[in-house]
Amino acid sequence: MNQIEQYSQLIRKYLADQASKEEQELLVGLMDDPAFLQAWEKVWRENSYPAKPATYPDPHRMMENILADPRLATPASTYQRTTDGHFNFRSRWWQVAAIFLAFCGAVLWGYYNFYTVDMQPKEQLSTVSIVPGSDKAIIILEDGKQIDLSLLHADTVLDQGEYLITKDNKGQISYKLKDMLSPTNNIVYNTVVTPRGGEYTLKMADGSLVQLNAGSKIKYPVKFDAKLRSVQLEGEAYFEVAKMDNKSKRVPFIVQSGAQTLEVLGTHFNIRSFGDQIVTTLVEGKVKLSFGDAALKEQVLAPNDQVVFDKSRKSVKKEQVDPFYSLAWKNGNFAFDNASIQTVMDEVARWYDVEISYQDQLQGQHFSGTISRYENIDKLLKTISLAGGVHFERKGRRIYVLN
Repeated sequence: MNQIEQYSQLIRKYLADQASKEEQELLVGLMDDPAFLQAWEKVWRENSYPAKPATYPDPHRMMENILADPRLATPASTYQRTTDGHFNFRSRWWQVAAIFLAFCGAVLWGYYNFYTVDMQPKEQLSTVSIVPGSDKAIIILEDGKQIDLSLLHADTVLDQGEYLITKDNKGQISYKLKDMLSPTNNIVYNTVVTPRGGEYTLKMADGSLVQLNAGSKIKYPVKFDAKLRSVQLEGEAYFEVAKMDNKSKRVPFIVQSGAQTLEVLGTHFNIRSFGDQIVTTLVEGKVKLSFGDAALKEQVLAPNDQVVFDKSRKSVKKEQVDPFYSLAWKNGNFAFDNASIQTVMDEVARWYDVEISYQDQLQGQHFSGTISRYENIDKLLKTISLAGGVHFERKGRRIYVLN
């Protein structure tokens, strides 16, 4: 094995983050060796792709940019190109070495990763494993500390002073307080965030259950005030609000979703707040909606009522619906009733954590049906294709929707 190939292997180990400390120090010491610089060019060229030659930088120009870096304090060091186009250092320059290695590593592997994905054949890309969503969430404590709830074992107890956070054997978290109804001047908030491809159920201090859908967030006090219970929601959640009394008076429960305020005394309902629309569906009990705009009339909902609040148009629409479709997600299904293909694919994207691209102008394609949220992604797409009049092409985690 010649010297250039030995150096090439060392560079590859460094770029793969597999080089030992001694090997990294050796790399720095080789910066004025012409064979090392030829090895760098060799590795660069073998990981660059001629399909798009204008899109990756010239390594010589990159070296000139590095030499112009203001962090380099010694002006006497010299860099030239030889007549055969290779690098040439006249003196050892440790600062150049550090910047060179860091910069080259980031740039080369950025281009390497881009092109290796971009150049893969369709057959290989379509085999990327995509799994349905699962119980995943992060809890953000008052002090900003973040805890990945999926990493906590069952029966874990987190001591947070006045309260305990517990995770039961079903994966659900709940709060235990010493004195739930005592007045407090210092309200402590927690936030639970579900990523794309995640869902989570939590039990709040008053006994209310909240089931969060993928890509959602709820902020709530760990200890409710004796006169008012209030939470803030982004995304979608199903609530089972526990009744709570204080001195023979019901303590109202408020859900703030952007400009919409929902007030309940004890009920089951679903709120969906993505984009410009907030959709509230009542299952049981009674709720009152207000919209932060004097021109919009308050709405009182009875069971099976649904209100769609369009924030951009400042409009409110109320109608009776079958709550089956709004609640399907919490029961492990996708369910659609003449929904647009865009609406369907938005749901798929959030749950499977994939990206959707529309290659054709889609007009009038709608889908009706019920599918398990835990179905294999390719089988799911085939079902939608058969019933919805569209076709799909999957490349890794991106799904193309075609006429």
